[in-house]
Formats: sequence, structure tokens, C-alpha cells
Amino acid sequence: MSTWRHRGAPPAARGPRRPSHFDYSRVSLTFESDGTACAGWLYRPDGVERPPVVVMAGELAAERRFGLRPYAERLAEAGYAAFLFDYRNVGDSDGEPRNLVAPDEQVDDWHAALEGLRERSEIDGNRLVLWGAGLSGGYALRVAAEDTRVAAVVAQNPMLDGSGVMGGRGVRGTLAALGAGVRDKLQSRFLGPHRVPVLGDGVSMAVFEDPVVRGAYRELVPPGSTWRDETPARVFLSMFRYRALSDPDDITCPVLLVAGTRDELAPADDVASLADELTNATLVELPAGHFDHYDRSFEQTFGHLLSFLQAVA
Repeated sequence: MSTWRHRGAPPAARGPRRPSHFDYSRVSLTFESDGTACAGWLYRPDGVERPPVVVMAGELAAERRFGLRPYAERLAEAGYAAFLFDYRNVGDSDGEPRNLVAPDEQVDDWHAALEGLRERSEIDGNRLVLWGAGLSGGYALRVAAEDTRVAAVVAQNPMLDGSGVMGGRGVRGTLAALGAGVRDKLQSRFLGPHRVPVLGDGVSMAVFEDPVVRGAYRELVPPGSTWRDETPARVFLSMFRYRALSDPDDITCPVLLVAGTRDELAPADDVASLADELTNATLVELPAGHFDHYDRSFEQTFGHLLSFLQAVA
């Protein structure tokens, strides 16, 4: 494992630089996962034959439109293809109930996306790099452990367990959340799902309780989005038992772990501990919160990402 710890004052607020649309093309693709059609965008760099592909998916209950496009555009500018997809039940993908957070099924969506990409002749299906952030960062690590053909994996602020969602509620709050999850499981059989807010208003029970986290997540939602701030309450049952990896030794490909020292959803110490357990990991720590890598820390984060890709793909 190699480690680069960037210390100092947090970077000034600024949005990512967006490249010219002449540097890449974007096409819409679909693939099937367990019989459900999932939607995605393939970004292809101009003038590069069969480029490697960075496969990307969004945060918990988030669509691919939430903060991923600047990464894909900049990757394409640098000569890499990028495939952004929505999990089943999310965004433009089919499936009910909407915005369902189901880790096992969403990991299956990753595998289905990879199989579909490996069949495409215009990209290099032997050089697929997984990129995930938050909950998807945990998924990306699990998929890399299960698929030895993956070239590399990037886990940005990965949620390695469900404590970021379930922690900090206290005994009463945790029991209330689990009760809502059980209600959803029972009710959904006859009356449809029992839903809770993802972000909420600070009064009703929500997936993310911290007001700073809620505000930062809202900044990812693009203007005019039809996304609904709700998810089936069984998310609490999923997060209570969620663990990204059972055995880190199962990951044999190179890994880039990006952690924010101000991240309470995916604590940097937990990410650093995982880096110590992996055989081929690079750890980058930045003075950032969980969602700063989409905005305030984007340029620093992307620089590390690009350096890693140039070394492994």
C-alpha cells in the first residue's frame, strides 16, 4: 500500500472545469439485469480506438445525473471511456419500487453492466475500471472481489458498512428506523411500500439525518430533476446488516481509495484500515467532507484519479 496524505486548509469553493463537447461523444445504452432494463450513458473520447472504460454509478438512492457527468467528461477528455448507469428502480432504469436501495441486487446490476460492456467492440472490455462513491464505492470493492477480470477499482469515500446511515440515531432512533423497515417489508406485499425521505426536512425520520449531509446531497440534484426525495424504508434493514467486503484478500487488482478526513458517512480511519488490509492499494486522504469531491475537492480528487488510471489502465 502506498499513501499520500494531503494536509492543510480546505480548498476554495469552485465547480469542476467542464471540457469541450468536441472532445467526446455520448450515447445512451441499456442492459438487462435479472430481466430489468437498466439505463446508462457511454462517453467515448474523440480519436481513441478501443479505450479502457471507467464504469460508474451514483450514491445511495442517487441517479447518474447526480455529480457523475463532470467526472465522465473529464475522463473522456483524457482519453478514457466512461459508462454511467442507473441501478434498477432508479433514474431512467425500469423497476419498482422506485429508489429502492437493495445492496445484493445493485451489485448484480454492476455485474450485468460489465458483461454488457465486454461485448462491445468499440471499447476495450479487458480494461474495465470500477469507480464508485459512497455506497457505490463499497459495491465497487465487492464487485472487484467477485470478478477477477476487473482491471482496477476506485472507491471514493466508500461506505464500508451501514454505520454512516444507522449510526448516531441513538437506541430510540435506531429502533424506530428498524420498525419502519419492518413495516415496509410487511406492507409492501399488500399496500405498496412504506417510504421515508432520503434527505427530509430535519423533522421527519430520514435516511440522512445530518443537516450538513442533507444540504450537500441536495447540491448534487440538478435543476429540473424529477427525482423524488423518498425511498422504501427497508433501506434501514439493508444498512443495519450491510458490509461491503467479507474478505479483502479477494481483491487482487490495483485499488485507489480516496477518503475525506471530514467525512462522517465514510470515516477516513475506516478507509485507511481497509487500505492496510489490501495487497495493492493506494490511499489518498484529503481535507474534505463526503460530498466535497464533487465540487470543492473535485480538481484534487480527479488529479489523483487520473494519475492512478495512467499507471494501471
